[in-house]
Amino acid sequence: MIDKNLLKEGDLILFHTRGFSPISMAIRQLTQSFFNHIGLFVEDIDKRGYVIEALGDGVVKTPIERYLDEKKAILKVVRVKQEAFEDEFEYQRGIGTAIARMRTKVGAQYDWWAIVWLAFKYLGKGSYKKAREFVPVGNPLQSREKFFCSEIVCESFYNVSTLNPFMFAGDNYQTCDTTTPKDCGKAKTVRFVTGKDVL
Repeated sequence: MIDKNLLKEGDLILFHTRGFSPISMAIRQLTQSFFNHIGLFVEDIDKRGYVIEALGDGVVKTPIERYLDEKKAILKVVRVKQEAFEDEFEYQRGIGTAIARMRTKVGAQYDWWAIVWLAFKYLGKGSYKKAREFVPVGNPLQSREKFFCSEIVCESFYNVSTLNPFMFAGDNYQTCDTTTPKDCGKAKTVRFVTGKDVL
């Protein structure tokens, strides 16, 4: 259970989807993570909380209350650290930019073909590494107009910090079109806030 009072705009919410969901189970298995989904927490003028997330139907804004009772999902909340930015001003501006970018993507379609590529990449990890010099860098099936969950979060934070232009690069230096929820949740640029503290 997460403490809603600890949530702040710009927080990243990781989801372990409950119930039988072959896609969610496959994502967890392939990425070796407890979590299979990620979204960004925002508030409206009325101070009601929402999660902007890319689901199978596209990029949507879901009321946070839908997830608070853990019947639909187990959550973990992380926050991008202020230390990931040059100073307080850049931090405030960067978080604001990421939120604004996410808001503009509501209504975009889900990128199913990009997910197919990620599945191929993870299923053939060993052979993919050997073939890297012949295989295009990034995700060749990815569309610039469609998004999957961790890609849209990653792109929203892209280049908002001079210290960490690629906020969720990690040790693998992957691009946004190959970033997973686990990559965002374990990045050195984030810290745990509330929920289930596992990966």
